Amino acid sequence: SLWTSPVLDRRLSAQLEDALSVVCGSLPPWVRILPKRFPFLFSHDTRKAFLRYTAFGPSFAVHWMQESKVGTFLRRRATLQTELNAQTEPRKMQEMSQDLSNLEEHIVRSSHWLGTMQSTLLRVRKGSDLLAQSEIALEKVSRSGHLLEVQFDGETGFGNAVTQSFYVEVSLALQDRETNHFVPLWVEDDGNSGSQFLLCRRGLLIRPLPPGPQRQAAVRRFLFLGRLIGQAFREGFIVPLPLAEEFFALILGEPLQPKDFPRPGSGCAGELLGALAAFVAELAAGEERCKVEDEFGVAAWRQEQAKRPDFGDRFLPQAESTKTLSFDEYSSLVGVCFLETGLSGAPLCVGGDALPVTIENVCSFVEQASRFWFETGISEQVEAFRQGLGEAIPVASLAAFRPAELRQMFCGEDRIDWEESTLLARLRPCGELTERNPLFGHLVSVMVDMDQEDRARFLDFVSSCPRLPPGGLAHFRLDVFPDTGTSRRSLPRSRACANQLYLPPYTTKEELRDKLHEGMHGSAGHHEQLVR
Repeated sequence: SLWTSPVLDRRLSAQLEDALSVVCGSLPPWVRILPKRFPFLFSHDTRKAFLRYTAFGPSFAVHWMQESKVGTFLRRRATLQTELNAQTEPRKMQEMSQDLSNLEEHIVRSSHWLGTMQSTLLRVRKGSDLLAQSEIALEKVSRSGHLLEVQFDGETGFGNAVTQSFYVEVSLALQDRETNHFVPLWVEDDGNSGSQFLLCRRGLLIRPLPPGPQRQAAVRRFLFLGRLIGQAFREGFIVPLPLAEEFFALILGEPLQPKDFPRPGSGCAGELLGALAAFVAELAAGEERCKVEDEFGVAAWRQEQAKRPDFGDRFLPQAESTKTLSFDEYSSLVGVCFLETGLSGAPLCVGGDALPVTIENVCSFVEQASRFWFETGISEQVEAFRQGLGEAIPVASLAAFRPAELRQMFCGEDRIDWEESTLLARLRPCGELTERNPLFGHLVSVMVDMDQEDRARFLDFVSSCPRLPPGGLAHFRLDVFPDTGTSRRSLPRSRACANQLYLPPYTTKEELRDKLHEGMHGSAGHHEQLVR
C-alpha cells in the first residue's frame, strides 16, 4: 500500500519482539490504538502478527511467539526424522542422528521455547452426525483456551493434518446442498454445477430468513460457525468455506446496499435483484437530470424507460431470450412480485406474493428487498456469528483488517495459482532425490498441467487442506521423497502432518500423472504409517 509507513511498521514489529510486554499486556498505548484506527499505515503481516500476539490471551501469545522463533526448526526436525527413518546407509544415519540431536538441543536451549500448550482431544465420526458432534464439542472447547486436536473414529492418524482435515470436513458439511435445504444458511446457487455442494461464483452469501423455526436453527448454526472459525484461526488453521467478501463486511459492521445484490452471472439466487437495483439507480440519475430540464416531464420520462425495448440487453445480458424485452414486458412475462428474490421466497410485505413490481413501485421494491437481504433477514445470524467468534477473538480487534483480508486469513486463498518457477522454489527434493532427477521434474510438470479441481485435490492429499494458506504458494512448502522399497506399480503416499510426498520410481511423466491421479482421488482417511 502507498500509505504504509515503513518506519511505523518497523517500530511495531520491534515492539512485538518484547516478549515480556506482549505477554503481560503492557504494550504502549500507541501500539494498541494505531493499528486499529489507522490500519493502512502497517503491512498486512505486521497487523496479523499484532492480532496473534494480543487478541488470544497470554498462552497463545507465547505460543505464536515460539512459532515465529523456533517454528522453522520444529518443521525441520520433523523432516529430518522422516529422512532418518527411511535411511539405510550407516554413515548417513549417523550424520542425520547428529543433526537431529543438534536441532533438539537448539530448540530446548532457545530462550523462546517454553513448551507446548495443553490440548483437548476430540474424537468425532465422519458422516451425517459430524455437524451435531462438532457443535457440542466446540461449545465446550472454544472458551477453554486449549488447542484442539482431532482424531476420527476408525482412523489411526493424529496431528495437525488431521485437525485441519476436521475443519475441511465440517466446511463441506456446512456447504452441503441438502443440509442447506433443512437449515438455510446460504443463498442458493443456480444448480448448474451439478455438485452436492453450493458453489456461487462470488462466494456464499447469508440467506435472509423471516422469523420462524428455520431462522432460529440458522442462528444456532451461525453461532457454531463463529466458534469454528475462531478456534481454527487462533490455532493457525483455515476453514476453507468459500464465503463472500460481503459476509465479512457485515461482521465488521459495514452496511450493505442495493449495489451489493447478486448480479446476473453471479451464479446464485437473487440475480434479478441486482439487475433491478442497477435499473433503479439509472432511473434515479435520469430523473435528476429531468428535474433540471423539465420538472413536469419526470413521470413521462419514467414511462418511456419502462417501455424501452433494450431492458434485457442492458441489465440481463446473460439471458439471450430477453434481450429485446422492455421492463414492462419482462416483469409481466416472468411475474416479478414483492418476494425475496423477485420471483420466489419470503414475501417482503403483507400480500407481497400478489403485488406485482411495476415502474411505479420498483424503487420501493428494491428498497424493501435491500432491507430484508441486508438487515432484518440476517441481523440475528450475523450477531450469532459475531458472538461465537468473540469467544476466541475479540471482534473489535478485527477492525485492523479489510473484508478481503479477513476472507483470506480465515478461509485461505480462493484460487490455486502456480507455475514452474514458483513450484521449484517451494518444492524441496529430499533423501536421494535431487532437482536434476527426472522424477522430480516430472512431478513439477504434472503439477503445472493440473486444473483448479486437481490442484485442490493435490493440496488436500499432501496437506489435508484443499486451499493454499493465506499468502498463497509463498507460504506453502512440500518435501518430496523417493519412496524406497516400492515398485512402479505402487501409488504415491503422503505424510500430510509434515507436508511430505513420497513417489515410487516412475520413469515417465505419464506414469507419474496417472498414478498420482489415482492416489489423490482414491485416498481416504488418516492413518499412521509404519516406518519402512
